[in-house]
Amino acid sequence: MANKKAVLEQLADFFAKQGKVLTPSEYKALGADVPLRFMVAKRPFGSWSRMTQMLKINFPDQWAKANSEAASAPAPKAAVAPKKAAPKAAKAAPKKAKE
Repeated sequence: MANKKAVLEQLADFFAKQGKVLTPSEYKALGADVPLRFMVAKRPFGSWSRMTQMLKINFPDQWAKANSEAASAPAPKAAVAPKKAAPKAAKAAPKKAKE
């Protein structure tokens, strides 16, 4: 458990400094600029998403710093109503032949 906390603290500080929680591909793309290699960062948690969940719970201050810009940046888009197709005319049931 101590290893998880140490890894999580390093990642929390790094993401707070970056200003966002990186995806695995973004994290790997930084190469040598990251505090821990990707596999070392992911291994104690099993998955990247579990690491982000634990980051949110255990380090809320760094989580807020990492997500403050991301939460305020996207402006809400106006909802565009999808065009509806004209309703099809119901077909009459075929008539039975008289015997």
